[in-house]
Amino acid sequence: MAAWRRRLDQGLNIQPGEGPAVIAGLLLFYLLFTGYFMLRPVRETMGVAGGVDNLQWLFTGTFVATLACLPLFGWLASKVQRRYILPCTYGFFASNLLLFAVLFARNPEASWAARAFYIWLSVFNLLSISLAWSVLADLFSTAQGKRLFGLLAAG
Repeated sequence: MAAWRRRLDQGLNIQPGEGPAVIAGLLLFYLLFTGYFMLRPVRETMGVAGGVDNLQWLFTGTFVATLACLPLFGWLASKVQRRYILPCTYGFFASNLLLFAVLFARNPEASWAARAFYIWLSVFNLLSISLAWSVLADLFSTAQGKRLFGLLAAG
């Protein structure tokens, strides 16, 4: 192993064999946050386009959708093997995003679609970040988590 790599691992408190999992976790969060921060301005624009006075209903819709989705996701996660949860969930969200793209390309003035996207992105963000942490909690032991989760959270 190169000297710079050993120093980096020691400085970050990464033990031998943990590097690939740490890099995968960092990459996972990088991609999730990059995607979200690219979509968030679109969501905010769509939310405000419906009128600032209607934002309270988008927040209420987000709350209701979250209450509906979390138990459903928990039930589905209990039925699916753990190794399939992450790719299946993110694949589902990616297909939803493609459907929204087609919908907006065909009907850019659809206010109901803009509201649905606003709510969907909020629920997506909650579930995707929670799922990433759940996968990492399964991947690392308690001792590893205490050492590495700060690094993963900081990015």
